[in-house]
Amino acid sequence: PGHMMAALSVFPELSCTGGPFSIPLEWGVKEHILCAGNEKVFNFIKDVLTEVIELFPSEYIHLGGDEAPKKQWKVCTKCQNRIKEEHLKDEHELQSYFTQRVEKFLNSKGKRIIGWDEILEGGLAPDATIMSWRGEKGGIAAANLGHDVIMAPTDYFYLDYYQSDDRANEPSSAHWGATVDLEKTYSFNPLPSKISADKQKHVIGVQACVWGEKVQLERDVEYMSFPRALALAEIAWTPQEKRNYADFCQRVAACLSYLDWKEVTFRIPEALSDVEINAGKAIISLQSSVKGADIYYTTDGTSPWTYGKLFTSPVTLPLTFNGIDFRYTIVLPSGRSSAVYKLQRK
Repeated sequence: PGHMMAALSVFPELSCTGGPFSIPLEWGVKEHILCAGNEKVFNFIKDVLTEVIELFPSEYIHLGGDEAPKKQWKVCTKCQNRIKEEHLKDEHELQSYFTQRVEKFLNSKGKRIIGWDEILEGGLAPDATIMSWRGEKGGIAAANLGHDVIMAPTDYFYLDYYQSDDRANEPSSAHWGATVDLEKTYSFNPLPSKISADKQKHVIGVQACVWGEKVQLERDVEYMSFPRALALAEIAWTPQEKRNYADFCQRVAACLSYLDWKEVTFRIPEALSDVEINAGKAIISLQSSVKGADIYYTTDGTSPWTYGKLFTSPVTLPLTFNGIDFRYTIVLPSGRSSAVYKLQRK
């Protein structure tokens, strides 16, 4: 029932207050949602979903269900009457009632619903598939209850999040303040041990999300998606015990070379590096994260974009009281270069 401001701006009578409303110019969670005590709301939903069914052949229809504040429901006479009439405990059970009414309609049309993990609150619709985005907890609970689950936790699979803690090298289109780097995405286990063995079959897939509130240009969507989408694919198809991050990086190097040839924009990962400290010296070995790309480096704090030397073999540097300051950039066959990355050892 939430995220409905565009609809309420046209049909304010479907809200708890009657409006008036305007379409928000900025994204965010809004307190005005569909009125669960108003029968016109369910007729409206049936009309909209009937058209959706005619347009799309999919077995599944995603109802959302997330981020629906109950503030207006708590003071709405119609909503409170609905709670009493249906013998519901609270507004969370009212949302469950809302979801289940819509599910019954869609089931009658041969469709199944998917909802974000908030629809677990107040009781789950009988045949609902859960998309677990607020971590794994919702997915674990739903699977153990026998419901199908799609794992999409923010801290692994929200690809509009930053890819590095070095914010200076991250695009302004990145969302929020969290970091989800390639290794973090790859580390996710979609079948956690908290899901009992006989229920793990209910985890039917994984999903990554690139929300478009700030990521609006196609090249930015590509940049935020790759190479993390490649990690998502391997997670989906390869059992946890057969996955190895170092091996994955070796294979991804060829995939990224192909994407570069296809003119797909992606974040160029840091080089595979090894720094060996021995007898007061640092021996630095690098391997490009993209097949066929070159690495240019400096050791004096200057920019490798301007002053870089081509890396061809391990570099030995004396350790000073400041350690080392080794900077490098990766230049793709297409000519595009990465941000400046640093290797620092005290």
